[in-house]
Formats: sequence, structure tokens, C-alpha cells
Amino acid sequence: MPFKITGLKIIFFIIGCFTGIAAIAQTGLLKGFVQDVNGKAVSAATIAIPKLNIGTTTDSTGSYQLKGIAAGNWQLRVSAVGFDPYTAQIRITDQSSKTQHITLKNSGASMDEVVITGTLKAVRKSESPVPVTIISARLFQKNPTSNVLDALYMVNGINPQVNCNMCNTSDIGINGMPGPYSMVLIDGMPIVSSLSAVYGFSGIPNSVIDRVEVVKGPASSLYGSEAIGGVINIITKKATTAPKFFLDYNASTWGELTGNTGFSARLSDKVATLFNVDGYYFNTPHDQDHDGFMDKTLQQRLSFFNKWDIKQKFGKAASLSLRYYNEDRHGGETGWDQSDRGFVDFHEYDNDAGSPGYNADYVLPNGHTIYNEKYAKGFRIPRFDKQTDRQQWLDAVKLANPAAALADNMKYQESIYTSRFEAVGKYELPIKENITIQGSYNRHDQNSAYGTELFMAHQQTLFGQAFWDKKRGDHNFLLGGSYRYIWFKDNTIASDNGADPFVTQMPGFFIQDLWTLNPKTSLLLGYRFDYDFTRSASGDHENPVHSPRIALKYAPDEKNTLRASIGTGYRVVNIFSEDHRALSGQYEALFGETLKPEKSISGTLDYEGRVATEGIGLTYDVSAYYTHFFNKIYPVRNDVSRTLTYYNVDGKEHARNIGASLDIALNFRFPFRLTAGVSYNQAELFEFERDDNGNQLSNKIVRSPFEFSPKWSGVFSAAYDLIPQLTWDVTGEWRGPMLLPTQGTMETYDGNGHITGTITDPRPPYSPWFCKLHSQLTYKLTAGLQLYAGVKNIFNYIPKHLLVNTADPFNDRSGPDQYGGLQFDTEYNYTPQQGRTGYLGVRFNL
Repeated sequence: MPFKITGLKIIFFIIGCFTGIAAIAQTGLLKGFVQDVNGKAVSAATIAIPKLNIGTTTDSTGSYQLKGIAAGNWQLRVSAVGFDPYTAQIRITDQSSKTQHITLKNSGASMDEVVITGTLKAVRKSESPVPVTIISARLFQKNPTSNVLDALYMVNGINPQVNCNMCNTSDIGINGMPGPYSMVLIDGMPIVSSLSAVYGFSGIPNSVIDRVEVVKGPASSLYGSEAIGGVINIITKKATTAPKFFLDYNASTWGELTGNTGFSARLSDKVATLFNVDGYYFNTPHDQDHDGFMDKTLQQRLSFFNKWDIKQKFGKAASLSLRYYNEDRHGGETGWDQSDRGFVDFHEYDNDAGSPGYNADYVLPNGHTIYNEKYAKGFRIPRFDKQTDRQQWLDAVKLANPAAALADNMKYQESIYTSRFEAVGKYELPIKENITIQGSYNRHDQNSAYGTELFMAHQQTLFGQAFWDKKRGDHNFLLGGSYRYIWFKDNTIASDNGADPFVTQMPGFFIQDLWTLNPKTSLLLGYRFDYDFTRSASGDHENPVHSPRIALKYAPDEKNTLRASIGTGYRVVNIFSEDHRALSGQYEALFGETLKPEKSISGTLDYEGRVATEGIGLTYDVSAYYTHFFNKIYPVRNDVSRTLTYYNVDGKEHARNIGASLDIALNFRFPFRLTAGVSYNQAELFEFERDDNGNQLSNKIVRSPFEFSPKWSGVFSAAYDLIPQLTWDVTGEWRGPMLLPTQGTMETYDGNGHITGTITDPRPPYSPWFCKLHSQLTYKLTAGLQLYAGVKNIFNYIPKHLLVNTADPFNDRSGPDQYGGLQFDTEYNYTPQQGRTGYLGVRFNL
């Protein structure tokens, strides 16, 4: 039917037009700008009124306009990547134009927070030529952990690795590199190294951390040895800004109890102090896979932290931090009695008489005599500080009676007592020039029992540096000198059973120029010279070390930044930090040659961008890197002789690490936030074809991946505010396959040493793909009081078949002289064994 325009339709059309005009006339406008706590504009922030389903984003100057707001009272919500969500009540009247300026507080990874790790001086992240990843302590609260090591699982490109299934020793790798290639700083000081790199991480509580800064790639020009793979700088809270009182307690369904309490006080307008006590207690054995061994190491840990901040003339500051840490951890077979720690129990059989006793008298190394008693029930080997003394006892027992064997009721265990003290100080001279003096000292004492093997180690590290920060026109110079002293002694060949301590002295100086070429481009030029004096049982050496670095930043606008850098690295070797296997008695460490320090050259490329659309803010970071190693140290493992022989690769032999990563962060007009990251990494060793003893067989180059280095890995985190007081967080990490150490095919023998066959390690050489998912609800009762509850490892992913030869964990009747076959080892692991765990906690800040 044809459409006809009638008078009635015209009337309705006119009424509708006037109604629409009236509706438009009754809406208001909200405008303003968004900034951070430092007054810096926040671009790509999302401003929304959820009930009206309207929103907008800020421009590059932080300004915004939100139109079409109906008259009434509404809740305004503002969100931006790296900041806490902001909510406020607004009132809009007819045709009103309201101005609302907003200040956001920094959260997980602010786009423009002040950083120091990349250049050794405080600069805004956006102005630094070196890309720095910032992890706020608030991110750690999304999936609470008892220490910083476990928390770093949530950072893309960082791979905390469990190196032992018994004692749960761990380290932190960056971009697929093993833990010893990463330098860990506390407040800019190299506190964590060697011994503490293995067990000291677990003693750093999250409660004293303000943020963690990560620089991926070479940083030796500023920080010297060990900074080949990157730097992890743990920045502690300031006494002047910490809460007056704070606590955080939680308990888990596995029986874990974690708690910390602290307070800060202003003693005057210039002096403030912070004190914190942190504890962790776990004494409930779990054996989910029923292999007779605990899935998680039992631990009792206590840490005390005290920090002093002092204000001086000319706006200068001074600080002093003290920390004491004590831990008792042990793992291994269930049912182990700690009173048996470090002893070796024997029972003996007289092969001729068929009854207990010895064939003949025998004098042991300490002058005591083993008597040929008819019904001797056995005896106990005492503890020794030196492994050589202990081995003499064991050899003597075997000579006295070759049939002597470990007692049937002995349980395998690994027990570690750790005591550690740290002091970190910083003093800015109270003069107009910017001159800073920094220093640190730590003492680490360790008493370990790995089955029947004892490991006693002591380490002291002293570090000091002073630098002058001077700005001249477009140049910002940094000139300084440093001195590092490491003293290490243990009861292994690394220090000749304590007779020849490992000593390193490394004086050095460094210079850096941060040159602002124009408002869009800056260039960083750095050079460091160190002289390495090292004395050890593996050989003495003196080496001059040159570490240059160059970095370039180009930012055509505030939404796009390109960074590129190239630099060299240098690393002094410590066998304890290299390979836990060499200390646990599973393998004997040997030096195939005098080991030379490792060197490397690395390059990185990083692009950071921001995109703002209607109601959505996106930030992304794409990076690529390449590292080439010289004098790479590697162990040749012989599963028959149970030895690890260390060599340098040189000449045509080398190692390399190449990879890329992507990080994204999204915020929406509705209360949902998402961050995710993915990394690809290929770390490989190129060496001549060799036999099991490390001898070169041909000039053919064999290519093999690094162990414990996954090609693919990733993390993700999502948060949704169900109501303003209730937040739901989901976090997770996933890993692709990584090469793991297996024993291959081993020969078996009879009692006369004749080969009877072979047996193959049933464990796959590569780990499977896996993902762990965690969930948490946080309810804010008041401004400072929170209750939280969650579940870790929701899908109960547990690695399987980690151990072999569990019936003979002491390898007492194994080897070419007896029965051969697979040896018990504890290093095959790719993720913690803790299954699904629920937890409940309370957090309070005043």
C-alpha cells in the first residue's frame, strides 16, 4: 500500500522532533583532565558511567570530554593501564557543564613511573633509553605468595625454575637464560649472588617490597659481573611513605601459614623508620603422587627488616636497611626423623659365617677400631665438616667389610639451615652537587645435608660505589667508581675443602652520558672498566674487563616509543650457583681445565605503543633480543662415573640466545582490566661432538638447546569489579616444552660386574605444555581493611614421573662395580609440585 502523508502523521512527526530536542537539551557535559600522583598527564585512560553505558578516553594531554549525560546522580569510573581504578559520585543537572580533574594512583606497571635500574639514576620511564619493566607490590597481591621468587611467575619473560625436587632450590632466569646470568639487586645493591641466588630468594618477603624493576638484556656497563642476562632490582618501601601500621596474614588448605606485621614511625621531621617481621611455617608433608617423597619442602622461616630514611640539606637523602633471615627447610622421603640428619647408618653381614659381624678388625681414620663382634647391629658414621674426612670413613667401612650396606631403615632427606645478614646503605652528600655513596654487606652461612653428603658453606660479600651525577646542557653525565669483594668457602673442591677459599676482588669505574639530542630522541653512552682478581681451587686469574653499552630512544609522539641497545657482559663463575647436582652428592664436580670467565655481546630492540579508542585503552610492548656467548661454561655429565666435568667452549664453539616477546594491557569503559604476555626464546649451545667424558670426537658442530629453557611461555591477568568493594582476579602462567636432564640408556650388572642388560630412563626428555590458573576474590571492608580468598592451581596440574630409582635413593647398590642401572636424581623438574590449594587471608593498612 502506498505511503500517504496525512495531517495526523505530520503532527506526530513534529511532536517527536521537539521531544528529541528537549531530551538533548536535558543532557550535561563532563570535562577535565587525568593525571598521576606526580602531575603527569595520563593518556588513553577510560572515563565511563557504567549505568548509562557511555564513555570516552583521554587524549595525549590527559584531557577528556564526556557528552550526553542525563541529569541525575551517577557513579563515574576511570581506569588506565598501570593505575588503580578510580570511582567518584557526580551530579549532572539540565544542560550543565561540569569540570572534574582526576588523579590516579600507580598500580601494577605505570606507563610513566620514576625508574632507576636502567640508568642508575632516577628518570621517568618514558624518558629512559633503556626499557624497564615495573612490577608493583599490588600485582603480587592478586595471587599472594610468601616470597618474591614465587611472585615473579607472573612476569612475562621471567622464569623461576625449581632445580631440586627435594630441597626446592630455585633461581630466576630472564629471557630463557639460567639463573646465574641474572643479577638481583636490593635497592640497587648486588646483595643476591652465589649462595643466596640458590636459597636466599625465598627469604625476601613481599611485605617490604615497593616495586620490582626488571631490565632484560646486558647491564654490565653499570652493574658489572653477573648482569649478562638482565637485572632484577627489588626496591623496598620508604619509611617516609610506608603505612603507619600494616599486616597481612593468610592460611592455606595445605597447612601453610604466612604472616607479616610492620609499622613505620616519624621520629622527627627529618628521620623516619620502618620495621617489619615476616614469617612462614609449613610442616605438613604431602605426597600426592604416592612415590614416597614429599611434594613440597617443609619450611620454617623468619625474617626481620629495619629501614631508616633521613632527610638532609639541599633535598638530599640518606638511608640504611638491615635484614636478618633464618630458615630451616627439609624435604625427601616421608617419615624422616630430623634427629638422623647428616648421619650414615650401616648394617653389616659376615659373608662367611652368615651372621652379623665383621670379618676382621680394622682401624678407622680417627684411630678407632672396628671389632669383629659376633652380633654387631651396625654403627653410625658421624658428621664431618670436610667431605674428604667423611669419605675416608666410608672407604674404610667398605674395606673392612665389602658387604656392608646402608641400613634398610635409612630415609633419604635434604636438609638446609640458612642464616643470613644484610646491610644496605645510601648517602647523598648534603651539597649542591649530586654525589652519592652506596654500600652493602652480606654474610651467608649454610649448613646442608643432601642425603649422606654434607655441604658446609660460608660467604661474605662487600660492595661499595660512589658516583657523581652532573647535567651540562643537553648532556647528563654519570661518573663513578666501585669495589666488590667476595669471600667464599665450603667443604668441596670449589675451595679445596675449605683450605683455599674462593676470593674475588673487582675494583672498577664507569662513565655514562644521557644525551638529549632533541625532544624526540635521546642517546645513552656507557662504559665500564673492571679488573677481576679471582683466586680459587680451579685456578687463579686476573682479567681486565671492558663493558661498553649504547642505547637509543626515539619517541615521535607520546603514544609511540622505539628503543634499541647493544652492550657486552661478563661473569665470574661460582660452581655452587652453576649446578646443584655437584653439591648434593649425586655427581662429583671436576674441572677439565682452568675455567675462564664468560663474556657476551647482546642487542635488544623494543617498541612501545598506546592506542585509545572510544571506551578502550590499549598499551603494547614488542621486543626482540640476541646474545652471543664467548667462553661459555658447560658441564659434561657422565651418568656412569657420576661426574660433572666443567669446560669452556671457545673458538668455533659458542652459545647464543635469541627471542622475542609481546606484552599487552587493556582497560575498558566497564570495570574490567586485562594484561597478557607471550615470549619465544631459543637458547642453544654449539659445540664439537664429544664423548661422555668430554673428549672431542670430531670437528662436527653439534647443536643442543639449554636445559630448563622453554621456547614458549606466557602469563595473563584479568580483574573485574563485581561491585565497587569486591574484585575478582584471575591470573595464570603457561609454559611450552623444555629440555630436561635424563639419564638415557644405562647398563646393568650382576654381582660379579658382568653386563646383564640395559635399562632406559622412562622420563620424557622434554616437558609437556602446561598451564596453571589461579583465582581470588578481594573484599574491601574499609579504606584499609581487606579480606581475600582464593584458589591456586585450580585445575590441580601436577608434574608426573619426576623421580627414578626411588627404591634406592642413596644409590648405595648402583654403579659399574655392582648393579648399575638408573641412578636416583632430584633435578628433573619443570614446575612446582604443589597441587590445588585454597587460602584465606586478611590485609590491613593504617
